[in-house]
Amino acid sequence: MTIIQDSLSGTHAFGLFVLFLQRKMRQSISVDSAMDCPINVGLRGKQFHQQLELAEQHHASQAHGHDEHPQRHCLVPQEIYDHIADGGAAKHKNSLLKEVVCGVMAGCFIGFGFSTCMIAAGQIPLDQRKANPGVFNLLFGAYGFPVGLSLCVINGASLFTSNIAYMMAAFIEKKATVWQAMWVVWLSYFTNLCGCLLMVGLMLSGDVFMHREGFTIELAYKKCSYSFGATLTKGILCNWLVCMAVWQGNAAQDIASKLLGIWFPISAFVTMGFEHSIANMFVVPLGMMLGADITTNEFIVKNLIPATIGNLIGGGFFVATWMGMSYGSWEKAITSTVSGLWSRSVHKALPQCNGDGSGCHRNVHSPEMATVAELPVTASVRPHPQV
Repeated sequence: MTIIQDSLSGTHAFGLFVLFLQRKMRQSISVDSAMDCPINVGLRGKQFHQQLELAEQHHASQAHGHDEHPQRHCLVPQEIYDHIADGGAAKHKNSLLKEVVCGVMAGCFIGFGFSTCMIAAGQIPLDQRKANPGVFNLLFGAYGFPVGLSLCVINGASLFTSNIAYMMAAFIEKKATVWQAMWVVWLSYFTNLCGCLLMVGLMLSGDVFMHREGFTIELAYKKCSYSFGATLTKGILCNWLVCMAVWQGNAAQDIASKLLGIWFPISAFVTMGFEHSIANMFVVPLGMMLGADITTNEFIVKNLIPATIGNLIGGGFFVATWMGMSYGSWEKAITSTVSGLWSRSVHKALPQCNGDGSGCHRNVHSPEMATVAELPVTASVRPHPQV
């Protein structure tokens, strides 16, 4: 229990550190702004603060070209979507060398992140993990994997799971063809695999998991024990959260805010035990090398294929497509199409009239009028009751 309490205090300390870092960065912006514009240091009180505000406005107008919101720390949803689509458009224009190196880097970064998970929370004794499963899952999600995605987002690595959303958004906005999108996505998939296997070799060469390999082996067995449908569904849920973390990371305009935007969705998906295909490319082969009796065929069929399909659906449909239907060109296209179909349906159903309102008539050949024509032309009249 002492280990768990120490870990919880560490989580609290990490959160306080991130908030402190964000506050200090915002203060540094004000200081830098003040230094770029001369201030009369002889002023005191209210006059000095007015001069400082003018200096900040001067710096902001120079840095942002007189932007309407020079001090914003976060983009609005429409701007985030446009930024993601532009990012996808830029990816297929990169050189092959850049995409390969960035893809290998992303696999290595994911290996760093999941190694931290397994070495930190994974080393809690088994009896304590079983006695406090919720606390263990919280710690396992809080430490480690957010590091991996933060490294990818901030340093521009090319990660398969996030590229799905980038390229789908670019495709929706007609900034990339389907073949260009598929090229970027699948190139990153196999270069991520190379990076993960490189990290497996480095971890084994460094004896990083010596005498603490038990949890890694246990996790590898667990990931290959679910049904195809369960793993696929967990893959959908995983990349839904991963791509939302990338979305929020791109929305933030300073590093501290990026870390916070990434940390919460990623810690949520790891805590709930969802399936990330690239992370599994590191965890399961590492477990196999440490002693797990799992064949390559079992890993590919029982875990990697369904997790990959789920990741494609989660990032491509539940994030990029939904965002494209909310903030992209598909929103206008679908709305206008549905509106046109509705107008034509109503036009056929309503009576046709002349401009002055006379001569209204329905289409007698329509199914509705055919039904009316079959009704009797006479009806019995019930006499009014005598009072």
